[in-house]
Amino acid sequence: MATSTARRIAYDPFAREVMADPLPFYRQLRADTPVLFLEKYDTFVFSRFQDILDALTIGNNAFIATDTTLPDPARLLRHNEGKVAELPLDPMPIGALLGSPHYEVLRQAHIKPFRPRAVLELEDFVRTLANERLDALLPQGQFDLTLDYGGIVSASVVCRLLDMPLDFAPEVLALVNQLSLTDPDGGGTDISVTIGRGVEMMVEFIARRRNAGADGSVPMIDGLIRLDHYGRPLTDVEIATQLVCVFVGGTETVPKITAHGLMELAAAPDQLEEVRTDLDRHVPIAIEEMIRFCAPAQWFARTAHKDVTVAGQQIRVGQRIIVLFGSAGRDEAEFDEPDRFVWNRRIPRVLSFGAGQHFCIGVHLARMELRVLVDAFLRRVPSFRFDMDRALRLPSSFQWGWNSLPVIIG
Repeated sequence: MATSTARRIAYDPFAREVMADPLPFYRQLRADTPVLFLEKYDTFVFSRFQDILDALTIGNNAFIATDTTLPDPARLLRHNEGKVAELPLDPMPIGALLGSPHYEVLRQAHIKPFRPRAVLELEDFVRTLANERLDALLPQGQFDLTLDYGGIVSASVVCRLLDMPLDFAPEVLALVNQLSLTDPDGGGTDISVTIGRGVEMMVEFIARRRNAGADGSVPMIDGLIRLDHYGRPLTDVEIATQLVCVFVGGTETVPKITAHGLMELAAAPDQLEEVRTDLDRHVPIAIEEMIRFCAPAQWFARTAHKDVTVAGQQIRVGQRIIVLFGSAGRDEAEFDEPDRFVWNRRIPRVLSFGAGQHFCIGVHLARMELRVLVDAFLRRVPSFRFDMDRALRLPSSFQWGWNSLPVIIG
């Protein structure tokens, strides 16, 4: 549907009311303006599942995240005026901002620990972490399910992948969580400063791997150290920059889905009872609905490098698109009663992990962590409820999830 014939609605991803609760806006967008043109940003917003899938799978470098995957309002206000080029490769920017073949080259250099077999070998480690956290937390009677349980476990996994001591997990978690601290006037936190601190933290351990010979025993780092595609080695800072997505996404997403998913089960006792009847069989099914219903990432942006048409809308070189993953998961055309949590819902496809070139590198690891965290909790906690008066869901244009979710045991 072209925007010229569609009724416009007041949507802006950085508006306070949208950041506080985007779901009503998504519902209206899908119904009335599935392709919305935000003139002040020279950006098209796609809210329907199929349109988003179509946009992300065009290929041939039609869309590249040249203006970053999460541009702030100031960047979006600077229009490209029909001119756009790929970023220079020296210094090497984060691969997520590059088109083919560079994105794939950088991705393949550190993908080994995210392949199914490597993830399977990591499962016992994650299960041990989950049970150790429960050993410490359950005697307290109440704790923060997002931060104290899933947050520490996921941050510890990131530390393991980066060859960092597990004692760094609380620091990693605290740093990543700063990305959800929103400045209402600016529309978001100063991402560059926070990301810069994460890069500084990783550089120390990358340098250690380089000095130790990068023998492949820490494949996520060693693969990038040994990358010779560009006729020069990547610097430690360039390598750390490539790992930002793992550092942030690996720490933030799984804990929020775990906490929110368990909250939905607690709110539906009949569903919780059904899941408990066979945890081995039912938890892997339930986490798929948690991924659809609870995934916190709301949107990503791309910049058109070619004239292209999506959902009947012509998009010119230099214009941007925003794809609303949070809306796709609630699309009535894709899911029956999408605003209702149904633990055993049939989900033939989902966009929570993206699609096309930028499909989430950590998809297998995320699913394994979710399964282990939910399974371990339900095996050891026969009864639980949530203190919603103290629950915190910070307004955010991007990561809209439960930053803090206090759970009461018993």
